[in-house]
Amino acid sequence: MAHTTGYDRFSVWLHWLMAVLLLAEIALGLWMLGLPKGGGGLRAYWFNVHKSVGMLLGLLLLVRLAWMAVRPRVPAVPMAAAMRLLARAGHGLLYALMLVMPLSGFLGSVFSGYPIRFFGMQLPQLAQRWEPAKELLAGVHQWAAYALIALTALHVLAFLHHQFILKDGLILRMR
Repeated sequence: MAHTTGYDRFSVWLHWLMAVLLLAEIALGLWMLGLPKGGGGLRAYWFNVHKSVGMLLGLLLLVRLAWMAVRPRVPAVPMAAAMRLLARAGHGLLYALMLVMPLSGFLGSVFSGYPIRFFGMQLPQLAQRWEPAKELLAGVHQWAAYALIALTALHVLAFLHHQFILKDGLILRMR
């Protein structure tokens, strides 16, 4: 594949769209857990919003992975081998968690016995209520959320390190 020095506009747009949606999704997920059960459906409403945005993020991730497979590769920033390995591992974990999050949330919802809605449209019921699977997937979803929060913080810190300490112009690749 051909190499370029910066990411194409679609890749940059998709990165920032997903970043904003992901941060909003995490904030919503943490906030809605404090909503009382019952009480006129407020909790169910926000859970459905959370599920819809999560499924959208899952679909956007699939688009992003497909686009990465066909777009020209952007060369790595010159850095020490250990740092390059950490950067690759960090990005790989980010993608893995961005896949685990919507998948575990969706499957947990499938086994919850409740209808799943995608922005109001009810999806077909794929399975009956299965409490052990629901609980396992809820645990995976929660663990992955905390891991994603930590890894996202490291991702931002790595950017700040490049921008303000190394001053290597890394952000210019995202134009």
